Amino acid sequence: MTKEMILVSVGIDVGTTTTQLVISQLTLVNVMPGSQVPKVEISNKSIMYMGNVHFTPFEDRQHVDGRALRAIIAKEYERAGVKPEQIDTGAIIITGEAAKKENASEIIHSLADYAGDFVVATAGPDLESVIAGKGSGAEALSKRLHARIANIDIGGGTTNIAYYERGKCIGTACINVGGRLFEVDPLTHNLNYISSPGQTIMNHCYPNESLAQSGDEVLMIRRCLRAMVECVERVIFHEPLLAQDRLLVMTNKLPNVLLDGVVFSGGAAKYIYLPGIMEWWIHGDVGPLLAEAFRESRIYSSFSVHQGAETIHATVLGAGAHTVNVSGSTITISKNTLPLRNIPAVYPEEGPKGTFSWLKSAENYTSSLRRTVALVVPPLPNTDFITICTLAETLACELPLIKGEPKVIIAQQDIAKVLGQTLQRLLPSVPLVCLDGIELALGDFLDIAKPLAHEDAVPVIVKTLVFTN
Repeated sequence: MTKEMILVSVGIDVGTTTTQLVISQLTLVNVMPGSQVPKVEISNKSIMYMGNVHFTPFEDRQHVDGRALRAIIAKEYERAGVKPEQIDTGAIIITGEAAKKENASEIIHSLADYAGDFVVATAGPDLESVIAGKGSGAEALSKRLHARIANIDIGGGTTNIAYYERGKCIGTACINVGGRLFEVDPLTHNLNYISSPGQTIMNHCYPNESLAQSGDEVLMIRRCLRAMVECVERVIFHEPLLAQDRLLVMTNKLPNVLLDGVVFSGGAAKYIYLPGIMEWWIHGDVGPLLAEAFRESRIYSSFSVHQGAETIHATVLGAGAHTVNVSGSTITISKNTLPLRNIPAVYPEEGPKGTFSWLKSAENYTSSLRRTVALVVPPLPNTDFITICTLAETLACELPLIKGEPKVIIAQQDIAKVLGQTLQRLLPSVPLVCLDGIELALGDFLDIAKPLAHEDAVPVIVKTLVFTN
């Protein structure tokens, strides 16, 4: 590539409560000129346009309004003075409760015209936690301080937690605790909607009392929010969960380690760092009251609280930076399988005795826009033939159950040739792409080009979410 390249990138976050769009300009340079393996990095990032924060439009409680959402994004493009064809890259991420709605896949389709070279994803809880921690600055903070920092992203429907140790994510959790689980009338301040997780806690706090009998609704809401935050406390402090917690905790992969500090992000975080708002009903939900409950929590009092670079804009501020790599030369590729575009990297869950399973993680990428996924093989303690054969047998059992073809495997170690050939013997009719020599992280997406001369290596573009900090 030339010495320098300018890309226009858009980030669109469709969340439980709000939808946001940010357009950035990325300057990319090849930091290894003259090398056979180009490595492209971002030398400069600047925000060209920061869109307004819009309420995510819903047709009803179960369906996002795709037409209204498309109109919001079209209007933001118009305000920015940018046409979709002028965008080089980007990401559309559907997060929180919006990702759970029945027509989330349709929403991706309704935005597909804006997504020629985009990463388009319904973020699962793990990915959403990582995205928020990157965008808030918690990841960079942990790296700069050589510390273990938790990012606690409080959205409208969920609280996503990510632990970072010296810049590396070491665990995530997602809990159904958010500012829009109770909705209120901004004029009367009365409750007009209680979500299913909210009702769970309501039943726990007031088992024999109806809403009409409760009297002081604000007092009741505060008690319910305090109970929700206590659930988050039990997860972070690794205490036994109570019966009501089990319906709130969606995922919990946090290691039992001591934290050096926490960062709060998400819409409610604004009111954690700037407390004292009197008109708590201003957004039609209970976000400010939830922020108050977090300020009074053991989490706030037990750890150093750092202010991140972003709160409400933490989830996505730009996207789609390209890092160009060339795979290792010992690879396995079935004929007529390449090129591939926008393939999500899927990390496995680790089981007993070092075993791996990709089935649950791959479920986060079931959109019909997704042709296939790339299963990442983490570093193995041994790369002897028996270990690789055992790994191949596991993959041979799981690959037919995971949507998409060709089947793409990305190994972190130099084992793609033997692993691929073993898989071809086990699954002779399945098209396969097995590569190594590529560095990936959770949330990355891949473009895989056709093989280079002699078919001994392939160019791979790694796309990742980019943030301003």
